[in-house]
Amino acid sequence: MSSDTEAVFQIPLGDAPGAPSLSMTRARRPATEATTVIDHEGQSREVEVPGEHALTLYLNKQEVVTLMTLGQAPEALIMGYLRNQRLVESLADLATVHVDWETGACAVTTREAFDVRERTAKRTVTTGCGQGTMFGDWLEALRPIESDATVSVETLDAALAQILALDTIYKRSGSVHGCALLRNLEGAPLLYHVEDVGRHNAVDSISGFMWLDEEIGADKIFYTTGRLTSEMVMKAVQMGVPFLVSRSGLTQMGLQLAKEMGVTLVCRARVGRHLIYSHPERITRSA
Repeated sequence: MSSDTEAVFQIPLGDAPGAPSLSMTRARRPATEATTVIDHEGQSREVEVPGEHALTLYLNKQEVVTLMTLGQAPEALIMGYLRNQRLVESLADLATVHVDWETGACAVTTREAFDVRERTAKRTVTTGCGQGTMFGDWLEALRPIESDATVSVETLDAALAQILALDTIYKRSGSVHGCALLRNLEGAPLLYHVEDVGRHNAVDSISGFMWLDEEIGADKIFYTTGRLTSEMVMKAVQMGVPFLVSRSGLTQMGLQLAKEMGVTLVCRARVGRHLIYSHPERITRSA
């Protein structure tokens, strides 16, 4: 394994004696590298450029997909991808998730073998950054979020202010998307923040972290810098998150799906201003 790949860790999957464990690497890559540019005055200066690395997923020794990624949380990215693509149903089904940057590969094995080709036979082309397909009858498998949760404008603004205050790769170099998961409580405590070259990579990484930490989505707010397409809404539904917030806009199919699936979409979101496109009754305001 390369120097970017740390030791292999054993993560217990349950507290019962004899519970299985997940063998996983932690192979984070440097977020940026320096390069020299010439500015508008003809002066030379050094800037940071975000990394971009090809990572090919092999599931039970069968090649599935190559993802272009920043490499900040590659194991979480692969796990979230498997979860959101419905290629693996349960965390307990996974035996190993090993990333090796020398070969640009992630080798995943499951406890019971299955035919990967059957699960990847049907593909739906999507607008995903760096991905672009969904496997299986993903739309038919969705179930609406049944939630009476509300979020106050004050909590929403606290979430946005907290994200704005982060020291991000985007602030240093641009060219990346960011996603965050926050608790729907006063002050909006931040659980995860992930940046990647594509918004779907960042979303899948957070889904992977949620899987590992056994976090549910019902009491969460999901934030993304990217536009809210149907695929982004679908992933929110899969994670069970009723509030999907973006600093950008949305698509018609994303809006239609959110209305049907019980997701509150908040777009053009900044501290002190936003637009609510679906299920506005969940956003509360002080008298």
